[in-house]
Amino acid sequence: MKWKTWYYAIAAVNRKNMKILLRQRQFLVAPFLMPVVVMILTALIMGAGGDDWPVGLVNESESVESQEFVETLESTHSNITPYFSIREMEYEQASDAVKEGRLQMLIRIPDDFQQAQTVYTETFNINTDMMKNVRLRLEHAVLNQLEEKAELQVSPELITVKEEDVWRESFIAGSTVLLALMFTATIIAANLFAFDIENRTQKEMSLTPLNNLLGGVGIILTSVFMAFISGMFAMLVGMVAFRLEPENLWIIFIGMIPALIICAILGIILAHLLKKYRVIQPIIIVTFMATFFGAGGYSSVAGLPPIARAFSEIWAFSYIFEWFNPILHNFNNGLAATQYIALIVATLVFIAILPIIYKRELLAKNSGGQ
Repeated sequence: MKWKTWYYAIAAVNRKNMKILLRQRQFLVAPFLMPVVVMILTALIMGAGGDDWPVGLVNESESVESQEFVETLESTHSNITPYFSIREMEYEQASDAVKEGRLQMLIRIPDDFQQAQTVYTETFNINTDMMKNVRLRLEHAVLNQLEEKAELQVSPELITVKEEDVWRESFIAGSTVLLALMFTATIIAANLFAFDIENRTQKEMSLTPLNNLLGGVGIILTSVFMAFISGMFAMLVGMVAFRLEPENLWIIFIGMIPALIICAILGIILAHLLKKYRVIQPIIIVTFMATFFGAGGYSSVAGLPPIARAFSEIWAFSYIFEWFNPILHNFNNGLAATQYIALIVATLVFIAILPIIYKRELLAKNSGGQ
């Protein structure tokens, strides 16, 4: 009978929370919009539009050899798109465009190309990885030209694609799905708990025969449910706009439940410490955006700078990206046993903290004479 009473109490809290979210719609803006905005901006800026670099081509030679080299430049490609988006123009126009940063490189074929076999280049910047990349692409095109003429003693075989490769925009979209799950669970729980504090709902619950801790369980339930709704919304956007092809969804959703419980309890802890949801929301938003860009969401942990990799080792949210992204893109079939154990142990630790938070909150209410 006691369990049945608890069930009805938790269900009632969940219904109350859903009504609050529908009335206080500002609580739903950030969970649903922030991950999608991050997805769209990062995918469009860094992942969409193909793999070609805009370069200016000035062909001052009318020889057959120069035309063959131009054709090689146009046909050299990655596994995604051609290497270059070539714009043929006059030298002064192309040079000005490079200096202004509108072209990545200027390739000038001199009029004596047939004899000299030399081309000249200008780049916007000589030190960045982007410039190194575009120069390597030009070298690849030169090697292709030499190979076609049988002038290479050793022919290189460049491996530009691996079995586990995914589109850059698809990886970003998958990461924002995980971001939406974690972020929504945290911020919804924090908002609901802070709303209870500001509107003295916990005082009313403390006057009932039931433990006010059941209110926390109800908040966790609501937060996890809304996290899945937000995650599926972000996933649909990724599938429609950014070629996301999610796999192993049941494994991800089941495996994420412990992580979402942790996020919800973390949101409750933050709300207990900071009290007002207007203060809590920007802190949570900034924290999760920083986590996405600096701890494995925007780029895999292995591709981060050393200082970011060191930070990721101690930042728990980074492991969610590192563990679940390979499952989402079907590189792995599921979590390892040690990963499940780590999630469960961490969840139990946070569940043990939850009664302490509610006891402290109740004592604070009583000492304040409310």
